[in-house]
Amino acid sequence: MTKHYRLLRLISTITLFTLFITGAGLTCRAANDDPGAGRLSGRNIPAEFYGEDAGPIARIARYGTFDTISPFTNSAYSHQDIFAGRRIANGIDISQWQKNIDWAAVKAAGIEFAFVRVGYRGYGDAGTLNESTKDVYFDQNMQNANAAGVPVGIYIFSQAITPAEAVEEATYILQHIGAYQISMPLIMDYEYASDDSSGGRIKKAKLSKAQATEVCMAFCNTIAAAGYTPMVYANKSMLDNQLNASTITDAGYRIWLAHYTTNTDYAGTFDFWQYSSSGAVSGITGNVDMNFYYAREGDNFIPAGIPIATATIAPIPNQAYTGDSITPPISISYMGWPLTEGIDYTVQYKDNKDFGTATATVTGINQFCGSVKLEFQILPKRVSSVKAKKRSSTYITLKWTKNTKADGYQIWRATSLNGTYKKIKKISSGSTNTYKNTGLNKGQGYYYKVRSYMKSGGTTYYSDFSPVTVLYTNLGYSRKAIAKSWTTLYESESTESAPVSTPGTGATMNVLYSAKDNDGTTWYRVSYNAGGQTYTGCVTASSVTINMTGKVANTGIVNVRKSASISSKKLTTLKKNKKVTVLKTKTKKGVTWYQVTFKKSGKTYKGWIASPYLKLQ
Repeated sequence: MTKHYRLLRLISTITLFTLFITGAGLTCRAANDDPGAGRLSGRNIPAEFYGEDAGPIARIARYGTFDTISPFTNSAYSHQDIFAGRRIANGIDISQWQKNIDWAAVKAAGIEFAFVRVGYRGYGDAGTLNESTKDVYFDQNMQNANAAGVPVGIYIFSQAITPAEAVEEATYILQHIGAYQISMPLIMDYEYASDDSSGGRIKKAKLSKAQATEVCMAFCNTIAAAGYTPMVYANKSMLDNQLNASTITDAGYRIWLAHYTTNTDYAGTFDFWQYSSSGAVSGITGNVDMNFYYAREGDNFIPAGIPIATATIAPIPNQAYTGDSITPPISISYMGWPLTEGIDYTVQYKDNKDFGTATATVTGINQFCGSVKLEFQILPKRVSSVKAKKRSSTYITLKWTKNTKADGYQIWRATSLNGTYKKIKKISSGSTNTYKNTGLNKGQGYYYKVRSYMKSGGTTYYSDFSPVTVLYTNLGYSRKAIAKSWTTLYESESTESAPVSTPGTGATMNVLYSAKDNDGTTWYRVSYNAGGQTYTGCVTASSVTINMTGKVANTGIVNVRKSASISSKKLTTLKKNKKVTVLKTKTKKGVTWYQVTFKKSGKTYKGWIASPYLKLQ
C-alpha cells in the first residue's frame, strides 16, 4: 500500500467521521470552521451584541403602540419615533442550531417572517465557501417554511474581506434559491467569528470603515442586480465603529440591526431589529433569535396588514330585545393585547333591531386588514333568577323575575343538575311570574330553569334559560348525616366540583334534601358548624350514615317489635318522651313503621315502632 493511498484513505475516514458527528446533531467544529457556531447556538454571544436596557417603560397599553410586550420574551420594548405609522411584524432567524422545526406551529404562534441561514464562509485563513459549509438544515427549513406559508429570506454568515469574496457570497445565496419562494431580503450577516479569540477573518483583516463598507456594498449590488432586496446584518457596535452604515442606506439598501436591549439607541437607519437571542416560540426547541420588522410603505415582503381574522375575537353573546338598535361591544385581542375600536378596527352592525340573527362586521384598519363577520342572536330578555316563594313536603311555589314584554314563560325541571330537563309548564302571560309545582316527593331537591318567549312575525323566540336553581321540598322531620372517615363536602352534586370541607369522622350534619346525579348516585345537601363557621355542601350517600331522631309520643307504654308487624315478637317497651334514632321507614298494609335503635339499661336495641306512637324531630 503506497503512502499516497494510505493518506487518501485517512482523509476519507476523517471526512466520514466528521459527517457522522454532524449528522448526529452533536456540537463539533467542522473542518471549515462555522463563524456563527457560538452565537447562533446561544452558548457564546459576544458582549457587543448587548445594550443597556432603558429601565421600566411606563407607556405599555396595547399591541401596536411604540411600547409593546413581546409574547416571545415576555419583555417590554420601546420603538423609535421614526417608525410611527409603520406596521410592526414579529419574525425569527434560524440555522442548523435550532435543528428540527415545526413550521406550522411557528406560524400559528404568530411568527410572520423568518430568515434562514444558507451557510457560511469558514473563519479560518482559507475562508472556505463551498457545499461543505452549507447549513445542513437549509433545505429542510426552506421547504417546510414555504409549505407552512411563512415568508422567508436567506442569510449567509459572512467572513468576506474583499469585494470579490462578497460577490462570491452573494452568488452562493443566489445559487441555492432554486425553486424556493423568497419574499424577504437576502442578507449578508457581517460580524466577527464568535468562537475565535482573534475574531476570525474579518477582524484579523483590520479593514478600514471604507474597506469594510465596500465589501458590504459589493454584496448588496450583486443581490440587487439579480432582482432581490439586499440587506446587511450587523450589531450596533459594528454599525457604529466598523462600517459607514449611512453609505449602505443612502444607496437604498436595508440594515438589520442586532442590539439586545429593550430600547435601542442606535441612531442610524434600519428596518429590522434583532432584539433578543433568547426567544421562545412554539415549534422550536430551545432559544431562538427574535426580530421586529418595521414595514415601509410600498414593501411587499409580508401582507400589508395583519389579517384581523388572526386576532382573538370573543363570540358575541345573545342580546336581549329592547325595541332599539343593539350594538354590543366587541372584545378583540392580538398576541394577548387588547385592540381598540377606531384605532385597530371598525364595526358595522346589520339586522340588529328586531328578533333573530344580527351581524357585526369587524374590519381591520392601520396595522390590521381584512374583515370578519360575527353573528349574534336578539332574543327576549333572560329570566335572571328563580326562587321558592313557598314550599311544603309535596309542592314548591316558584317565583321568577318578570319580563313585562314577554308573551309567556316555559318552566323546565330535572332531578339532577346535569340531568335531563323536561318542560313541565307553559305560562301564556308575561305578567304571571309564579307557578305551584305539586305532586313532589318530600325532602327531595329539584332543579329548575325558566325562559321567556315572545312571538313576532309568526315565529316564537325564546330567551336564554335562567341560571339553574335547586329547590327542595320539606322533609317534615330532621335527618342527620354522620360523616365517615373519608367524607368530603363538595360544592355541588359532583366529585368534579370544588371541595368545601372535610368533616371529621363522626361529625353530625343536618340534611337539607336528597338528590341523584346522572349516574344514579344519591347525594345529600347538608350543613354543619365547625370552629364557629357554617359549612354547606353535598355529600354522597355512601360517605355518610343517615339518621333521624324520634321521640315516643304515646302516653302509655309503646311496644318495640322485631319486625314491622303488630304480630311480630315484642323486644321491649318504651315510655313517653324516650328518644330514639330512626334508621329507616317502611309502609306495610297502609301503616308506616320506623326502624329505630336506642339504649336501655345498658343494652342497645334495634326494632320497629308504628308511626302513630313516634314523633319525628
